[in-house]
Amino acid sequence: MKFKYKVQLILLSSMAITILFSIPRLALLRLPQYELPELAARTVYSLLFALLFFTINLDRRVLRLGNLKIDTNRFFPLLFVNAGLFFITIFLLMRLHLYLFEPVLKERLFRFLFNITFILEFLLIILVSYIYRLVFYNQQIKMANEVLLKTNAETRYEVLKNQVNPHFLFNSFNTINSLILRDKEAAMNFVNNMSDVFRYVLESRETVTLEEELNMLAAYTAMLNGRHGGKITVNMDIDHTMLPYKLPPMALQILVENAVKHNVISARHPLCIRIFSRGNGELVVSNDLHEKKVRERSTGLGLSNLNQRSKYLSNRDIVIQRLDNKFIVAVPLIQ
Repeated sequence: MKFKYKVQLILLSSMAITILFSIPRLALLRLPQYELPELAARTVYSLLFALLFFTINLDRRVLRLGNLKIDTNRFFPLLFVNAGLFFITIFLLMRLHLYLFEPVLKERLFRFLFNITFILEFLLIILVSYIYRLVFYNQQIKMANEVLLKTNAETRYEVLKNQVNPHFLFNSFNTINSLILRDKEAAMNFVNNMSDVFRYVLESRETVTLEEELNMLAAYTAMLNGRHGGKITVNMDIDHTMLPYKLPPMALQILVENAVKHNVISARHPLCIRIFSRGNGELVVSNDLHEKKVRERSTGLGLSNLNQRSKYLSNRDIVIQRLDNKFIVAVPLIQ
């Protein structure tokens, strides 16, 4: 607990206990033998008593008495400190009060009532202190669990991001290798676009704006058309008000790459990809289906990875639809 709030808690709790034990004394003012100064002094004793024991029980620490160390975070040392201070405090307050005031009742009866009042106050302070400590302890456990869950989620997220980059790099090198043999200029353009894309990839961010993702997609689409001879078209219909919205980095690259991987791309069957926004805060990527007869081996890593990152960031899954002639993926955007 922060020092400021701990001090406030001690002060407010001490005042509440003092008021609680002072209320019965107000009735004694009607009796002629009781005077206001004596009752006021008893109230001051009660406040100081509460401040002392709330401080000991709520602000636990290691006490040093010469070479002796007493760790009040442990039960028995705290019990020893409470008991010792209780008897010392009662003894001093009793002596002080008898020095300042003549006892209204017989001294023996006065001592009994004086002691029993502070015993009850002491027990109530201990009870309240332990309730506070229990609440604080449970809160600390809850916060620790939340930190642990967050750390675990962040670790999993980093693993997911690290899975994307090698996969993309492997595909890019394969493309460069094939272009160098047949079109060096196209290979150079591919490398330039690849440089732009990888500069984007290597910026370690959890989210990017939709505008940044679309700019990256332009360079990535140019890379693909360098390989496929301009047979890939990407049509966009994006509400400009959604450009500041955020999404996982490389989300569009994964979806476009997925479309390229599983469909025939030829002059007869060019690949047409449409990207548009929906009013419910989703970005939709759809492509015509002209599936390859011999399917490439797929681990399903891309869409699974994207779904897990999306769920981590927005607590929403991506939505995948497969129609007769369309493959559609909706990615939730983060405002």
